[in-house]
Amino acid sequence: MPQTSLLLILASLLLLCRFAHADCETATCGEVTVKYPFWLSGPDLNRSASPAASCGHPAFEVWCSNYGVASLKGSQILVLTIDYTNSSFITSHKRVAEGSDGVCRTDFNISSSLALSPFTISSRNRAICFLYGCNGTGPPEVDSLVNATSGCGKPIYAYLGGSYDRDKPPAIQAGNCTYSYLPVLGSEAPVNLTPATNYSRLFKDGFALEWPKNGFGDCDACNASGGQCRYNNDSAALECLCPGGKLSGTTCAGELPLLQFPMISRAQMIFKDC
Repeated sequence: MPQTSLLLILASLLLLCRFAHADCETATCGEVTVKYPFWLSGPDLNRSASPAASCGHPAFEVWCSNYGVASLKGSQILVLTIDYTNSSFITSHKRVAEGSDGVCRTDFNISSSLALSPFTISSRNRAICFLYGCNGTGPPEVDSLVNATSGCGKPIYAYLGGSYDRDKPPAIQAGNCTYSYLPVLGSEAPVNLTPATNYSRLFKDGFALEWPKNGFGDCDACNASGGQCRYNNDSAALECLCPGGKLSGTTCAGELPLLQFPMISRAQMIFKDC
């Protein structure tokens, strides 16, 4: 076969190989950039990755709605922005962020939505507390406690506490009321709540979640070596997909470039890896 024809075939195969791995490329959902350790998936997204070599850790799977709204794997946890440098992202909970009456639906524990995930609620959030279901009695007399009912059909009282701590609720007397608390961004929350506070804005602005820095491998090192980051579900570790389709540890350093192999070997290698 003439060398020119063989080169054309190889170029076509490389293009096909590129398409085969394109499902793990950096993507966008609305204004959110999705890249490792996050990865774009969903029930309507046709992905070619094998179950063993995923684009990322299962907890970082992002679904994108037809309206460009990102969420964690179809949950009610909405992804607003991602800060890859500081291993954090801003999120909101759909239950309270939707509509203008989220304060009427604050009777739940947000930590249960994050159970068994690698994410932690950042301490830079503040805890906003709610008292409801007071059994026909009024709430206890607590400084800065305000009536947040605002057309909810049931009395709800709010109090803005200090730094959010999942395991240590703000010290507040609940009396005969049921007590819940949610995180809101401290930089956005008012110093004191008032009856006219726009709770919907607080909930829509969201709160900060964090993940362990480099807890899922050093993707920057892989990218710098010319590879693409993948997550091995079997070993629960990062692997680096190198040019030519070979998974090689955490970087492609030391891997021979594809063009150093004889032409026939290159063709066999492409068929094997794609």
